[in-house]
Parts: sequence; structure tokens; C-alpha cells
Amino acid sequence: MKTIEEVLKKLDEIIIWSKENKSTIGYFACTYRIMTAQVLKGIQQKKFEDNPRMTLLDIAFATRYLDAWENYSKGKKCTNAWFLAFEATKNKDLLILQHIFLGMNAHINLDLGISAASIMPYRKINPLKTDFERINSVIASINQNVQDSLNKICYPVNLIDKLSNGKDNAVLDFAISKARDTSWATAVISSNTPNFLKENVVGIVDYAAAKVASQILHPKLLSSTLAKELKKCESSDVVKNIEILEKTNTTI
Repeated sequence: MKTIEEVLKKLDEIIIWSKENKSTIGYFACTYRIMTAQVLKGIQQKKFEDNPRMTLLDIAFATRYLDAWENYSKGKKCTNAWFLAFEATKNKDLLILQHIFLGMNAHINLDLGISAASIMPYRKINPLKTDFERINSVIASINQNVQDSLNKICYPVNLIDKLSNGKDNAVLDFAISKARDTSWATAVISSNTPNFLKENVVGIVDYAAAKVASQILHPKLLSSTLAKELKKCESSDVVKNIEILEKTNTTI
């Protein structure tokens, strides 16, 4: 892939497949498409220090997700964090937010830092830091739109939104910004690692991301009873839920 438009087309294909197969993989794919479209908008508006470099990063970043999905769907090996996220789509008891966070975890905690290091020369990652941090503000701008879509899918989310005057999307902001802090550390480590050892770094970061995925799958604060009650409040129509999330793309 050479353009972000091609990335968006690939994500559209995954979303279409998800609707045809009533697969919850479409939940993260929609969220990621929204983020990618917003980054493209930021590049077109020249919001970054080096916009062509940001295009390279976005493509490298997307390729790791797309490759992981292709490998998984063909029964080939993929990273543990992605394997857990993809396998979780078979679990009908998980909440929509759990599916989205599992995708974010693998994509941001694992893929982002590795991708950032891959587009920069050996041991010269620091010039990327400002643009890397700027992505936070670009992506944070879509969080309330995603929240509004989730409100239509799950009543408790809507209730919390009303009680907090819309500030509960801080949960999404926090999850993304904290993950990006971690991924910058990964980028620095990977950048300072010789090529013959880079796969070892990927393995270590993947191990840590898989641990986070396990916590998302089995959160300590969410009892099985509470999870079941929350699940009852969600729409069980996967296709309709994906279509609601898709509409977020047209409102940003």
C-alpha cells in the first residue's frame, strides 16, 4: 500500500466482511477507520511537522493490523495480542467496548511503537516525537463522536453520558493517550535495537500487550454477573451496531 486511501479501502473490505458474517471484528475495524480518516484529514490540513512522514507511519501502522488479520483468517501465526483480539470475536458474552479496547491494545500498545521505529533511521527516533504526540489530539477529536454512536447501541453508556454531561469519553481519551505513552517507549527501544534483535523486542512487547488483553477479557472490576446485566442492555444486532459505528465516519 502506498496511500492512506488504500488503507481506508482495505478497512472498508473488513467492515463489509464483518457485516456479511455478523462478526464483531467490525467494531474495532470501524473505530480504526474513523481514526485513520481523521489522521488523513490532519495530513491534508498539514497539521503535522512532516506530513509525508506521517503518511508513511500511518501506512506502516495499518499494514501490521491488516497483515495480522490476513494471517489469522488464513490460520497462520499472528502476534499474541492480535490473536487474542481476533479470537475474542467468537465470544458472544463480551461487551462492545471490550472488543474495541482489545483492538486498541494490540494496535497501539504493540503496533504503533514498532511501526514508528520502522520508518525512522536507526537510533534517530526523536525527531518524530512531536508528530507522534500530535496524533493524540487529532484522534481525541473523534472520541465524542464514537461515544455518541455507542450511546445508541448500549443504554448504560447513554445513561453515563447524560450523568457526566458527555465527559465520560475521557475514558477513551485516557485509554488512547496512556497506550500512546507506552508505545513511544516501545518506539525508542525498538529504534535503538539492532535489526537482528528487533524480533526479540516485538516478542517482549507482544507478551506485555497480551497480558493487557487478558485483563480486558477478564477485568477485575467487572464481575460476571454485572457483565451479563450490561450485556442485556446492549443491542445484539451486530450488523446494525456496525452500521451505527460506520455513520460516525460521516459526522466528523
